[in-house]
Amino acid sequence: MARRGGRRTKSQEKIARDRIAKLLNLAMQSSLEDEYEKSKRFVELALLISKRYNQRLTKNQKSQICKGCSSFLNSKTSKHRISPKGWKIITCLNCDTISRYKI
Repeated sequence: MARRGGRRTKSQEKIARDRIAKLLNLAMQSSLEDEYEKSKRFVELALLISKRYNQRLTKNQKSQICKGCSSFLNSKTSKHRISPKGWKIITCLNCDTISRYKI
C-alpha cells in the first residue's frame, strides 16, 4: 500500500520556520565570534530545511544570506551601501557577490 502524499501539517511547517530562525540566530552568533565555517554550515542547514518543507525565507532573512557562497552577511563579512537612486547594495567580502534591494 502506498504512503499518503500531500502537504505537510501546519505544525510541521511551524516547527520548520522556528528551526530556520534558530539556525540563522546561531549563524549570527558564530559569525560575530569569527567562526565563519560554523556560521556557513548553519546557513546551509537552514536553506536545506526551507527547501525540504517548502518554507520561504522572510525578506530580512534573505538579505542576511549571500546568494553566491551561502555565508552569513554581517558587518564583518559584508559591505552595506545606500545608493542615491534608492537601492541598498550589499557586497559579500568572501566571494564579491553584489546584491541590490529596493528601499
